[in-house]
Amino acid sequence: MVGKALALACTGAAGAALALSAVGSAGDRSGSVIVLRGTVGPGFTINLTRNGRRVTRLAPGLYRIIVSDRSSIHNFKLEKSGGAFERRATTIGFVGARTITVRLTAGRWEYYCQPHESSMKGHFIVGSGPAAPQTTTTDDEAGDDHGGNSGRG
Repeated sequence: MVGKALALACTGAAGAALALSAVGSAGDRSGSVIVLRGTVGPGFTINLTRNGRRVTRLAPGLYRIIVSDRSSIHNFKLEKSGGAFERRATTIGFVGARTITVRLTAGRWEYYCQPHESSMKGHFIVGSGPAAPQTTTTDDEAGDDHGGNSGRG
């Protein structure tokens, strides 16, 4: 009798643990963070990708952006058009990887290298709306004299 009671108690506990695990997993999926990868440099290039593909449109939500800054003369900045949100992931002088977590809301977003913004930039749309034109350039396309001054601060 004690053996049956113990077996039932273990089965009940295992079932409860399984049920809680399933609820936790569903909650984790709905609140999960999507990973994007940004790169800036070497040379005069900047990109933002998801699963190896250039980002052009995303759903609103929470994103983790891992930025690989491969040049000390560049930085990686993310901004919602209109200036409602601005976040610098890396700084001039820094070389390495940094991770930021951001909540992207509906609208047009831009990423760029601040000192070379006229030539090193990209755009994407969050939510519905017209597709974002993609512009990323290299030093050959930009006509940059590599002096590090594009006329912006």
